[in-house]
Amino acid sequence: MTTPRPTPSVSRRTTLAAIAGGGLGMALFTGSQAAPVELVDYSDHPLCGVWLAMANPPLPESPQIPVPSIFAADGTVVLSFPLVQLGPNGVQFNSAHVGVWEPYDDQIGHFTATQSISDIEGTLLSTVTVDGHPHVNADGQTFIDDGSLVTVTIRDATGAVIGVVPPGTPGRPVTAVRMSPGVSGFPGNAPGEATPIS
Repeated sequence: MTTPRPTPSVSRRTTLAAIAGGGLGMALFTGSQAAPVELVDYSDHPLCGVWLAMANPPLPESPQIPVPSIFAADGTVVLSFPLVQLGPNGVQFNSAHVGVWEPYDDQIGHFTATQSISDIEGTLLSTVTVDGHPHVNADGQTFIDDGSLVTVTIRDATGAVIGVVPPGTPGRPVTAVRMSPGVSGFPGNAPGEATPIS
């Protein structure tokens, strides 16, 4: 025979406090929601798509690097830089630049994207935010960003600005080729016979 366990008693005051607290929580939850975000569709802009950009590395004397880049129709942008690069203070580990973009005019886009930089121990060193303005050629297959509108903002690990490269600073332009099936974006990308791997 089993003995029934006593049911703990809950006072009226505890019950009312729980209901009031839950109601307050629901009011705060629903009251703190931001207004709905308006969805965008930039699929008609010539910058929308996937590109292979030849971008500038941390050291100005190093050769430009291939950076697969996605400018999505919903206004998001991802610039996939190499994970490890040689920087001013030695080897550094990079995240992708991630951010947003919008049309600047009929051929130019404006993006803002941020990258995190860490050292070999995994300590966050800085972030780099780029405001770029790629200008898509009339044929829609290439773009160039000559730096005339570009701003680069460098922040330390706490987010404090430690450097700004203003628009018009001399430097190599960033160029890109639109990627598509069979077109990698690299120069001389004509399809050819594969070389067997032994």
